[in-house]
Amino acid sequence: MKKRDKHKLTRLIFLLVAAFALTLFSTNSTSANSNAQVQTDGLSDTAGATSGATILVDQKIIGAEPTATANVTMEWDPNQEDSVTGYLLYYGNASGKYLPPIDVGLMTTHTIHDLSTKQKWFFAVKAYDADGNQSDYSNEVTKEQLIDTSVTASSAMSFTHNPLALNQDFGDESNSSSRTNPQPENIQENSGAGKIVAGTGPWPSNGGWIKTLTDDYFHDHWSRSGWPYYNNLSGESRVARGDIDGDGKDEIIIGMGPVSGDQIAPSGHFQVLDDNYRHLFWGQVKWWGYNEENGETWPACGDLDGDGKDEILIGLGKGGMGIIEVFTVSNNQLNHFSWISSSWDEYNSAQGEVRPTSGDLDGDGKDDIIVGFGPIADNPEIPGGTYEIISGDGMHMAWGEVGWNDYNQLNGESRPVIGDLNGDGTNEIIIGLGAGANGAFEIQKYNDGNPTNQAWLETPWWQEYNETSGETRPAVGNLDGDEADELVIALGPGGGGWIHLFDDQESGYNHYISLQLWPEEYNLNNGASWVTIQEGTE
Repeated sequence: MKKRDKHKLTRLIFLLVAAFALTLFSTNSTSANSNAQVQTDGLSDTAGATSGATILVDQKIIGAEPTATANVTMEWDPNQEDSVTGYLLYYGNASGKYLPPIDVGLMTTHTIHDLSTKQKWFFAVKAYDADGNQSDYSNEVTKEQLIDTSVTASSAMSFTHNPLALNQDFGDESNSSSRTNPQPENIQENSGAGKIVAGTGPWPSNGGWIKTLTDDYFHDHWSRSGWPYYNNLSGESRVARGDIDGDGKDEIIIGMGPVSGDQIAPSGHFQVLDDNYRHLFWGQVKWWGYNEENGETWPACGDLDGDGKDEILIGLGKGGMGIIEVFTVSNNQLNHFSWISSSWDEYNSAQGEVRPTSGDLDGDGKDDIIVGFGPIADNPEIPGGTYEIISGDGMHMAWGEVGWNDYNQLNGESRPVIGDLNGDGTNEIIIGLGAGANGAFEIQKYNDGNPTNQAWLETPWWQEYNETSGETRPAVGNLDGDEADELVIALGPGGGGWIHLFDDQESGYNHYISLQLWPEEYNLNNGASWVTIQEGTE
């Protein structure tokens, strides 16, 4: 898209509007030259504006501890060109790395609500005309984090940004019982709520590993796929959880990735482990043509009929025609129940890979299915950030879309999960993204068949990964025993074995710890992880 210099913005003005329920001193107004620093009682703002721009900063906050979010209002001079038809407001956590823009029309002021006060924010504006031409970015302005990152944002957990390496050798149980906690004051037990279970990506000759963490996020237990042949060839462990026997404890389902040049593995197989990680049974997709051509499996679980027991959902990979096979468990046997398919015929024919997740979105007591779609290299418009919501009986309910047009045109794959992030009894949709996502993931609210953006978040501190891959793989579940769910974000290939934990909405989705899971050799050569949060194990 050609940019036109005549739309260059003349100046950008930054205002901080307090969202704190606290007493404030009066606001100062200060003239600033280019890149000037304004210091007011420890709060610093880089203007980054042209000479004469006005910066308004709350001078001081007094009283109780500040909340975790604030509203930020931007103002800018209107462009005087008659052809300008609107403005795009950009913001993000790194200079020049912005989330999808906000189209504000011809307004020259806009308030962004509920930004985390524990992060640094960068803002810029573009003008555009009726033909879609855009100006260059305006000058960039910056808002420093408002409170120290060591502040506790929730009474249920203690928070730290310090990374914690758990990378003992595969199968080494020594750290499980004899470990010492290097930061006992910073990590608290999670009151018997969910446990993090993680699986490795492809790792020939020594794959198939699964790690379970303790309540205080240290290594607890190694498990491994029970298929040595597959483990030696690839061994990818795509983990999911669900209460398939109705005892209130989650079992673990292991999905399997493709194995190049082999017609035996994975052949549509998946494994089911009991809540104590002992083998229960093997399952296999009942479509032999697919099993011979690809055979990878994308697992999920959900109570589709509201009987208190989860069904197992197996999404098919490339060439799977958008199909999910549903299995039930009765009398300790795995049984085929039904086939469910995406209603997007064009995608099904072009790719067909589906990544299912489930949760009750419409409040009827039965889980619905969200279908994420994989990338198509020669046609990024398919999938274009699209995902589909389907009822438990296979009926189309709604379409959703990632709210980032640039990403949708570049890649557009989606990895959705469902969870109640604010404890109000209704579920939100969390969408992990593929390569090119810059470490971002989106939270959407589902209202009467209409998913809408609620927040954008980004994995912290590793810009090199974000720029080279940036893939995000989310899991959701209750880690602290309160009414709201937390988020765990795993990284893809090149991710160094890191996962990042984020608190619930009340804290402003505060990032509180990063964990490195695997042995050093794996972290350096692949480093991808799959995660789920197993509940009811206590």
